[in-house]
Amino acid sequence: MSTSDDITLEVGTPKGPFKGVFPKTATVSAVIDAVAAAVGLNRTDSLELVHKGKVLPVKDTLAELGFHGTVQLELVATGSGV
Repeated sequence: MSTSDDITLEVGTPKGPFKGVFPKTATVSAVIDAVAAAVGLNRTDSLELVHKGKVLPVKDTLAELGFHGTVQLELVATGSGV
């Protein structure tokens, strides 16, 4: 059960959709790590989290980005020939 301090993220990844609940204090970097581990993405690739076409800064928290409720994001691999 989520609280008002939690944000539900629906993330499209190269390995299929991921849905999870994160605290609003989670950083973009922590979200990338958690999603990559959950779906089995290779961490030798550079990964970016994208919201509405904009790459999110890895040091920002979900709260700093103004996210609340349920948010749709994309996790994209960059580099290594992608």
